[in-house]
Amino acid sequence: MTKPLSIALTFDLDPDVFDASIDPESHRSRLTWLCITLGISRIQEALTSVSAFRGVAPPCTWFVRVDNQIADIYGRPAYLLKEHDEIFRAAQKRGDEISWHPHLYRRVGGNWMQETDDTALAEALKSSVADMRQMGYQVECSRIGEAYGSSGIMRSLSELGIKYDATAMAGRRRVDDQRLIDWLPTPSDGYRPSRADHRVPGKPDFPIIEVPMSMLQVKAEYDERPILRYLDLSFHPASLATGLSDLVKDAPHLVAVTHPSAILAECRPSKAHGLLSYAIEGLVENVLAIIACAEAAGRSVQFVTMSNLGRQIEKRIDA
Repeated sequence: MTKPLSIALTFDLDPDVFDASIDPESHRSRLTWLCITLGISRIQEALTSVSAFRGVAPPCTWFVRVDNQIADIYGRPAYLLKEHDEIFRAAQKRGDEISWHPHLYRRVGGNWMQETDDTALAEALKSSVADMRQMGYQVECSRIGEAYGSSGIMRSLSELGIKYDATAMAGRRRVDDQRLIDWLPTPSDGYRPSRADHRVPGKPDFPIIEVPMSMLQVKAEYDERPILRYLDLSFHPASLATGLSDLVKDAPHLVAVTHPSAILAECRPSKAHGLLSYAIEGLVENVLAIIACAEAAGRSVQFVTMSNLGRQIEKRIDA
């Protein structure tokens, strides 16, 4: 019997210009949050209209920025949850999950740099999740910004009661002056991180479950050849189609990671982007393509929240 496929549709609620390649002048200097005020409702409506779901819209997991950088700019880590309380409470009522997306920066002069000190990381995580929980969000799942990982972070998340983390980009490494991403040896399936190397399973381990993003070969219009990227519903369908069938055929699960602003026409840059569609229709087409690939592989699909996927993996690990 072909293994069923659990799919988590997750969305990172970063500022609308979330990457310098989109608009270098606005990146981290002009913060707007249409991803929340427009993106959440449009994605929910679009998914509700997909007939393949037989009238039952799949749940979404919204990873919300709650961190020391947000506190520095707006006065408290959970500012976005407070400012858009009605939107997030309605999402929860719908069956969506509100999860935690801390970016772990330190200010150096007028710039923000990746924090790497374990003590500073632990304090930033502790204060941020405390503010989130004070508002009544009993968060179970995290995703660290910029895909940064360390054993210190795994230790801190575990001590804070986070059960599942969804940061790992299995098989991807980029270490330069812009990114500190290193998940090269990480498996595609979920695991308990080794205390010796958080990127892989091993004993002794941390109690938290790491659930990697789904990775596949993607060819943007500006690429000479396909590149390993995470499954992103905002990509042009033609770019995503490069490796989608192979991914869906063998994946232990699917975790799609999307920035809502990248499907909003209001956020479209003046010059067309060679990878991001800025079209809600593209998101729907990509979801339908995933379902079609699963059907072609003889796999039934189940859409779940990130924490529910984590529980499935945890049950399998502990069996």
